[in-house]
Amino acid sequence: MVRMKDSSRRAIKRRMKRRRFKRISIQLKPSMRGSAGRGSYAKGSSYSKSSYGKFKEPVVAPVPVPEPVVAPVRAAPRRQILLCPGPVNLTPHVKSALAGPDICHREKEFSSLLQSTRLKLVHALGLGDRYTACLINGSGTAALESAIMSCVEPGKKLLVVNNGVYGSRLAQLARLYQIPLLEVRSPLTETPDLSRVAAVLKRESSIGTVAVVHHETSTGMLNPVEEIGVLAKKYRKRFLVDAISSLGAEKLDFTKAHIGFCVGSAGKALHGAPGLSFVLLSQEEAARVVKLKPRALYLNLGIQLRAQESGEPLFTPAVPLYMAFHAALEELIREGIKGRIVKYQQRSVFLRQGFKKLGLKFLLDEKQMCHSLTAMWMPAGRSYDAVHNALRKQGFVIYAGQSELKGKILRIAHMGQLFQGDLAELLKAMKAVLAES
Repeated sequence: MVRMKDSSRRAIKRRMKRRRFKRISIQLKPSMRGSAGRGSYAKGSSYSKSSYGKFKEPVVAPVPVPEPVVAPVRAAPRRQILLCPGPVNLTPHVKSALAGPDICHREKEFSSLLQSTRLKLVHALGLGDRYTACLINGSGTAALESAIMSCVEPGKKLLVVNNGVYGSRLAQLARLYQIPLLEVRSPLTETPDLSRVAAVLKRESSIGTVAVVHHETSTGMLNPVEEIGVLAKKYRKRFLVDAISSLGAEKLDFTKAHIGFCVGSAGKALHGAPGLSFVLLSQEEAARVVKLKPRALYLNLGIQLRAQESGEPLFTPAVPLYMAFHAALEELIREGIKGRIVKYQQRSVFLRQGFKKLGLKFLLDEKQMCHSLTAMWMPAGRSYDAVHNALRKQGFVIYAGQSELKGKILRIAHMGQLFQGDLAELLKAMKAVLAES
């Protein structure tokens, strides 16, 4: 046997090793595509190995990814002064609460928020323990609908004292729920005739509830709620008041007016965000409505009140709106309801003096007017749209007339966070706009 030298044996081994680890390409199976880690394979990729046994990353064709469609970034708009009867300009404290933490409505955090908001609302309005509150997700009309269907007993009629668009809405809701209806109607610019209200109450024993709008926002009329409430009490009728745009801005004595149901909104003179409303009920009415046979589900006042008393809402609430309203009520409690009302009175006096200097004519006699909104006739030769658009360019948003007054009047409210400088700038801007040919 011929023995090979060690050097020759080593040379043969080196040649075999070089052949064995000669660069190769391996085609991979589709099923192995996307496997994690170093050494992964993908069909169509090549995986290489050097003569030293070290791996290189696979060469994989890039997967095309579409560019995301991003909305163009707009510059922050100039601050708009909202001179409409809701929504209103919010304070930084309320805005901060609106952007508060994310919480679940089935957890104790929301239950505490819900109960605290209900208690603060009753406390802020000075109602003591004589009333309770039921919060409703939706605008003021949602709470109004909830109250209408709960305030009239089966077989009884609803008497609506109607002198405007929102009085007509009370009647419209009654018709929708097939509640027998009577109306004492007055022209838009006239205060309700109390003698007519008394005559109907005396004549119609089938009336179970009387309803009226406190501040008829379509004209700025402040209706005689206390006097109507006294008549309702005299004839042993329940009394419902739509105070959606007056709570926080006008005096309203619940005791003197014998109010059983009062409907309000967070997003007007209480300075909360829009989209949350409520019904204030006397304890006597609260005990009654929870026993009523349901006429609806979501807007059923009795079901909602019972759930809120237990601390857990029936349906998913608008949590950020509750946070914002809670913050707004904190501000109202610090300011005091009397202080808030005085502030609105001062605003109305300042603005109306300025409007008179501009030659504008009021829709109503000043004795009839509320303190949160002024309705004025359009100046001769001027269109509402032209005046509105010119003021909007300067940062002021005013409000149009409704119903038969559309195009004939303009309305300017002064709810929410407004400063004296804002009001002065408004008068300055209106002077410039009205002076234009």
